Amino acid sequence: MPAPSPTSAKRAGPLRAGTLPLGAVVYDDGLAADDLLGQVAAALSAEGRRLGGVVQSSVRRPGRRKCDMYLRNLVSGEEILISVDRGNEARGCRLDADAFAHVSLWGEQALAEGVDLLVVNKFGKEEAQGRGLRALIAEALLAGTPVVLGVSTLNLPDLEAFAGEEAARLPPEREAILAWCRTAVK
Repeated sequence: MPAPSPTSAKRAGPLRAGTLPLGAVVYDDGLAADDLLGQVAAALSAEGRRLGGVVQSSVRRPGRRKCDMYLRNLVSGEEILISVDRGNEARGCRLDADAFAHVSLWGEQALAEGVDLLVVNKFGKEEAQGRGLRALIAEALLAGTPVVLGVSTLNLPDLEAFAGEEAARLPPEREAILAWCRTAVK
């Protein structure tokens, strides 16, 4: 199954009002939000919820300013490195486009298997620009699968432009996110 193209990702938004639940965990600290979504996913899995999507972890390396970023597939447990080590002084995007194509495939497979909820680590710069996992998010919502994702305050306007009134703003609090997910999944 091919990964969604950037063109199809742009066609995917904005979504129509009333499509399906979208929970947006709004944060200022990305590392804390990554950990929080991982905790939420673990709790929901322990309750027997079938989850698809990915959660992020970051690993610091001695002598490096930037950490290595990994995404873990919530269906298989497989992890993939999504950052490229461009050196300590490099500026600009460090995301590995090939890794994102792989992650999109994981998400499409999860949706085909009929998961209860899609978890997306974040609606980041790539999604704000119509790339990344944006088409996957739209596909899930339009197919009837609720989505919970992280979004920084910086990218919140782009998520709102994409999702309209669909995105429920969630505080970065474990119990609030769990409550929203349980209600969305039913």
